[in-house]
Amino acid sequence: MASIWFKPQLADEIIQNSDFIEQTQNIITDIISDRLDITKIVENMAGVLTSKEVDNREKGMRFFTKLLKEIPKDYLTEMQINFISKFYTDRLKDNHKVIPAVLDGYLAIIDMKNYSVQNSGEFFSTLFREVPCQSQVRQDRYHIYLIIQKLLNRNVEYMKSLGPDFVYGVISSIEGERDPRNLLFLFNFMPHFLTNIALGHLTEEMFDVISCYYPIDFHPSPNDPAPVTRQDLATALIPCLCAIPEFAEYCLVLLVEKLDSSLKVAKLDSLMLLAESCKTFTPASYRPFLKTLWSSMHREMTNKTDGELKMAAHEALSALVAKLSTTANTDQEFENFVKGVLISSQTALASATTVSQFVQCSRILLTTANASKESCYIVAKSMIPAIGAYYEFKTSPKLQTASLEFLADLYELAVRWNVVAMLEAVSEIPQLCLLAVSQPAKEYQIAGFRTLVRAMGSLKSDLVVPFVEVLVHNVQHSNDGDLLRVSVETVHAIARNHPEIVMSLVVKGKCDLDNLIEDKSTLNKRLELLSSLASIDDFTKVIIEEMLKIIPINYNSALKVVEALNRSMSDSSLYSDEKITQIESDHANTVSSLPPLKQKNILSKYSSGLQQKCGTNERIFLIVESLYSSIQQSVDVGNEDVMRLSLKLSLNAEFAAVRERACMLIAHFLNKAKYGQSFELLYELLKDYLSSCRRDDMSLCPRLIQLYGWITKALVLRSCDQFLFWLQKILVAITNEEFSKSGADAIRLVVTDFPDHLNARQHCRISPFYMQRMFQSFSSITGKVGPLSPDVKESYLLSWAHILGKTPRSILNNEANRVSPLVIEALDYDNKDLLLVMLDVMCHYVQAKHAAISQSLQSVLPRLVKLSTYVKSMDVRIKSLQCVLEIAKAYPTVLLLPYKQDVLLDLAPSLDDRKRLVRNMAVQARTRWFLVGAPGEGKDN
Repeated sequence: MASIWFKPQLADEIIQNSDFIEQTQNIITDIISDRLDITKIVENMAGVLTSKEVDNREKGMRFFTKLLKEIPKDYLTEMQINFISKFYTDRLKDNHKVIPAVLDGYLAIIDMKNYSVQNSGEFFSTLFREVPCQSQVRQDRYHIYLIIQKLLNRNVEYMKSLGPDFVYGVISSIEGERDPRNLLFLFNFMPHFLTNIALGHLTEEMFDVISCYYPIDFHPSPNDPAPVTRQDLATALIPCLCAIPEFAEYCLVLLVEKLDSSLKVAKLDSLMLLAESCKTFTPASYRPFLKTLWSSMHREMTNKTDGELKMAAHEALSALVAKLSTTANTDQEFENFVKGVLISSQTALASATTVSQFVQCSRILLTTANASKESCYIVAKSMIPAIGAYYEFKTSPKLQTASLEFLADLYELAVRWNVVAMLEAVSEIPQLCLLAVSQPAKEYQIAGFRTLVRAMGSLKSDLVVPFVEVLVHNVQHSNDGDLLRVSVETVHAIARNHPEIVMSLVVKGKCDLDNLIEDKSTLNKRLELLSSLASIDDFTKVIIEEMLKIIPINYNSALKVVEALNRSMSDSSLYSDEKITQIESDHANTVSSLPPLKQKNILSKYSSGLQQKCGTNERIFLIVESLYSSIQQSVDVGNEDVMRLSLKLSLNAEFAAVRERACMLIAHFLNKAKYGQSFELLYELLKDYLSSCRRDDMSLCPRLIQLYGWITKALVLRSCDQFLFWLQKILVAITNEEFSKSGADAIRLVVTDFPDHLNARQHCRISPFYMQRMFQSFSSITGKVGPLSPDVKESYLLSWAHILGKTPRSILNNEANRVSPLVIEALDYDNKDLLLVMLDVMCHYVQAKHAAISQSLQSVLPRLVKLSTYVKSMDVRIKSLQCVLEIAKAYPTVLLLPYKQDVLLDLAPSLDDRKRLVRNMAVQARTRWFLVGAPGEGKDN
């Protein structure tokens, strides 16, 4: 028996049966299987579509619109779509109750593959004539705007051909819109419309319709769970007001007027509008307004209290100068404007009596100089010699040091814009710096050296020697930490540019090996200087070889050499990883690369004496550790004695660095000992020593837990089953309120790869599957742990995070049911390290669509939303939004039903430059959501 939709009685069924609308999928099945033509459906619906009752016609249109929204977008032919498009266009003339379904249906039509944009001409003509947009409810007005946007995106050339009538229709549609969400949509869409559709004689009318909202004065409803803010609207409106050059005159008149407003928001919006307008308006557009604009910007840049206005004014000045500079070679307007800024600022600088006044004026000049190459040249050419005169004229130390810093800023800008070669006055900068550093006062010297470092390219060879003499004197005689640090940095900077002079005067002169050893009082200072210089390629080989010569000939100085090199090499700004690798390869006597026999000879020669000295100076152990940590597995020279020394120091040394190195060396011994008797002997030494420790000394516990971590790491790396015994001890610590953090740190130690310890380069045993074993073992022993107190739960989860972060994803795939509850629970904790790992695992499980996560979405999503505003870490915010995006991809029909459409955009705080990344993720996620209307949506506001 044929279904009702094959018969004319379909119309009566739609009218009488309100549940019949749910049958659309069955009808679509018949259409797709070619048993029914969609035009036949229209015929069979004639009774309801032409009914005298408005409510019946509205039911019919809703029914047919639902069909169109559910039918595949590529199924209907162009002829069928043309027929339906004309039908919907005719329906625009119907009662206002029918219009919502018509608009909703036409949105579905224009998304179809075979829709011809030529149909839109008649549609818009009818729409603008028959449907007064602002008389419709909010949702229907939004649909009208969305139709315009989609059709413009689909075929901009055809939309251009619709001419002034189309433009007038758009103006009439948007005029008077008051809903904030609709306005936000329009403001974001209008720049695209304005740049593609010629306005002609309607230009001023379009600007008036847009500018009536400026400046935005809006306060969201306190009951709106995801409100559009005033700032959202203001930010979106500004590009509309300056979208096309034709708006220039109207916009600038409005802008100048609002700059004089007493309202802060009006000033802020106007300054931002000025900066934005420079992207589209021509330089000539600003000519009648330049004096007024400069006066307004200067007023805000010298505002003593409002930093936000001051910053906006600087950004506007920068944009305006950059725009004007594009005509620097064709007219005088640009140069006149910049010289006006110069004269005003120079006058203010000359009369400045405080540093804040000086800095305020200098920042205006720096903003101007930073805007373009042409402005940089004009400002630098004038101000560099002027500041030289200012320095000698002003007697205030703070103003003089501020002027030196300003010189450095100008020089760096000149380098950036490549105008240094055009500025003869830059040679005056080092001379002024020398004048400053020749004074005994610390503040002058530090300011002079810092300026010299920043303007190093201006230093000629004839001034290098005087600077180096002052710097070496500081290194030898100054006891001021700040001055010493700056002096070392300055010698380092000079050495990069004048290596021959520094090599002669410093490295082979006053800081050579003999002087180093003889002059005990300045040894540390000179070592700091030399170890810094050693990072420069021209100096590395000479300095490292000289410093290492000290170690075997002078035990008292050896430790200082090691400490100085260690401090400098830990500074990544001086020593790159590649540089350290090169030094290790070329200079460190490379114990690890020597054959076993030579290693034995070195240990036999030095080990005994070094061990004895550890009795009076435990820091000598650092040298012992550096010798023994790189020996090959077959070398055994006094290992038992060094093991006993290491065990003693691992728990009892005064210095934390010595305790840690002792633990590391114990781990090296346990890892590299030969299987059998050698290993058993060391292992028994370990157990005997630990069993003799006092059980009631609680202060030893954190040190013991650290040692357990290194022991566990050494044993698991060599696939030794005994590691499980020590891992269980760490777990006991984790579950103890007093030592849970130490236990978590021990787990982190076990799973972390260290570049200088327990690696293949040092001949250690490294099992390729040790992380799998750690995961499986930790999972097994924690499975027996009972309920944990809140005080230890965070450390427990953090321990899991350390392990999960290093566990191969293939292992995690098989343990989703075990791991996912831990991941979800961890999202409630305020711990960046914990959150980053668990969010990463969460993303992995979501991508793999594990049931353990999909069943918990309603508890996971609120936590992710909360974390997307996590103030302590941008990385956490980004990772949480990535999780939301992955959930949106994997579960589009269930995601975020309780949330409004714009919620993610509100979760992207503009805290720094990375906000764009967060906002982009938010937009991606939002476009994938299955959105439902919030209560009350669709009602006119």
